[in-house]
Amino acid sequence: MKKTWLENVKRWRSVLSPIIGAGVLILFGYWLWNYREVIFALLQQIGLIQLVVIMALMLLAMALTVSVLVILVRDKGYTFNFADGYHTLNLSQLASMIPGGVWGFAGFAGFLWSRGVSKIDSAVIIFLNALIMLSACAVVGLSGLISILGWGYAVLCFIPFVFLIFARNRLEEFRKIYFPQSSALPSVKALLQAAGLGILVWLINAFCFAWMLFSANINSPIPIQVAIGAYATGYLGGYLAIFVPSGVGVSEGLTTLILSSYMEAKLIIAVAISFRIIHTIVIWGNILVSVLLTSSSQK
Repeated sequence: MKKTWLENVKRWRSVLSPIIGAGVLILFGYWLWNYREVIFALLQQIGLIQLVVIMALMLLAMALTVSVLVILVRDKGYTFNFADGYHTLNLSQLASMIPGGVWGFAGFAGFLWSRGVSKIDSAVIIFLNALIMLSACAVVGLSGLISILGWGYAVLCFIPFVFLIFARNRLEEFRKIYFPQSSALPSVKALLQAAGLGILVWLINAFCFAWMLFSANINSPIPIQVAIGAYATGYLGGYLAIFVPSGVGVSEGLTTLILSSYMEAKLIIAVAISFRIIHTIVIWGNILVSVLLTSSSQK
């Protein structure tokens, strides 16, 4: 019997995961060694209490990210709780660390299927979730950089989502004709709720980065909106660099490039790397929780 597409994905993922994981660890090790003195000085300057608060805000942003997915799935008529959304995002995050992007989407789809979501509805949910979260990231990023880029680029970020809102009823008619077995598209209310939460997610994450940046240099000349915009724009650039696992290096480089005219590049890189490390610790902590819980439930 021929192996299914999903089985092939699992087989290649099991081969590539250790290789890519080792590459990411080597890259982090290289960064840590070259900027170790600046990073240690930065973390000492920030202090334990601030680091704990920043990590708590990251967890809040993650909870809101899960809520976006839950809203989309429930509004399509499926029973889907917060724990389902939490495990779905964590396990797909693990798969997305392999370059190419498709691995994360494959893990995303597989977990939705295991919760009874049909294949066509899974594809729609994944598309809408990606569109909403990336649009929100772009809105926060480019809106923060209005003083540098101008209003035109910021306004462009709204176009895909605005088109989705106004074309929702027409798209629903097409769905009934070409995919009658699928469930209805999420309502306009659900889409607006998801978009609002998505923007809040990126504002929280970007604010945490800006907080660390200003803690590193209290007299920083960087406007806070520019710091927020630089982080979100850098993350978006890293996400679009599909051949780089989790956008490592691309996000930090783009953020540094944007802010280098305000502050010494070495310090910005140190903050960006430190923030990446803290963010990675939070992500992997949640991934570990999902792996343990899902493994125990399967047993």
